[in-house]
Amino acid sequence: MTKYLLCIKIILLKFFYLNLSFIKREISGYPKHVIEFEKYFSKYVGRKYGLTFCNGTSAIEAAIYALNLDKNSEILIPSSTFHASIGPILSQNFKIKFVDIDNETLTIDCDDLEKKINKNTRALIIVHPWGYPCDMSRISEITKKNQIKLIEDCSHAHGAKYKNNMIGSYGDISCFSLQGNKAVAGGEAGISLTNDNEYYLRMSVFGHFNRFETELRENENLKSFSKTGLSKKLRAHPFSICLAKVDLKNIDKLNYHKTNVYKKIDKIVSNYNFLKTMRINENSLRGGFFGGYPIIIVDEINKKKIIDTFNSFNLKLIKYPWLNHHKMKIYTQDNIKLDNTEEIYEKFFLLNIPYLLNFNYKILFKCLEKISKEIG
Repeated sequence: MTKYLLCIKIILLKFFYLNLSFIKREISGYPKHVIEFEKYFSKYVGRKYGLTFCNGTSAIEAAIYALNLDKNSEILIPSSTFHASIGPILSQNFKIKFVDIDNETLTIDCDDLEKKINKNTRALIIVHPWGYPCDMSRISEITKKNQIKLIEDCSHAHGAKYKNNMIGSYGDISCFSLQGNKAVAGGEAGISLTNDNEYYLRMSVFGHFNRFETELRENENLKSFSKTGLSKKLRAHPFSICLAKVDLKNIDKLNYHKTNVYKKIDKIVSNYNFLKTMRINENSLRGGFFGGYPIIIVDEINKKKIIDTFNSFNLKLIKYPWLNHHKMKIYTQDNIKLDNTEEIYEKFFLLNIPYLLNFNYKILFKCLEKISKEIG
């Protein structure tokens, strides 16, 4: 199926399911299609249980709560991420310790990770940025050796793989955003997956408690939540899941078309030494993020000229502002330096990519040729 037909099919199906849900008055609570979506998503990734939430941030908040960490726990996380990965740590009053990234893959630096572990480290949240999988062999080894719980933030990595295993199948809990520029998009929604029934039930108190009233009542640690949960209704709206389920059924096709676009851009950009692309970890398949193509401008002297030339060709370079959280006092009072994170922050941009439509490779080539001639 061509990408145009696929795009039309997805739009029509989303319109159909939204209207059907409205006609059937499946507009709140947990209608059948929400439960089916949770089961299908869990099966796709290879997990036993799934719970939908109103966004990816809430999915991470529920995941942290599910781990039942003691109050002095420290949680490790890369500074180079979206703030939604970090905020839930702060909201539950755990200490945040930031980890640097690898300057080639932009995924978490496993050497720095090992250095940051101490007696209070209880959990690690990793991020698969822009759909590029982390080195899961090394991370699994580190977390197992140090008895650290692992949460995967897979918000950019729907359908991505590491060594033929789905991203999201490695963590104690894995969380996905279903926001609009993700491969599985519900407008605003999220989902958390796990193989652990206790984690599953603990996450349910964030808005799903009346689905599991009997199970919660029979659980000595959770029975007090069986009627009201945590008084936080963070479950997903059924309309969002109507939209997301269409993408989920077509995820591999969506990723196939987008990956082809990225590969062609990779090939063009690799010919110019003033730009650099992200290196993907070995044995990895990227996927899941449709919000833009990551570009690193390595020529600091001519950076403004490069950006202006991109703009003159109507190729929008987006400056991503949320990559330096270790510099923000709201998150940490530690005066730390993360060399790779700080260097990449100054050089990193996203090239805007139309959703599934033709990207104009000729225009990109002309733009880069002009820059090359002007800066020598």
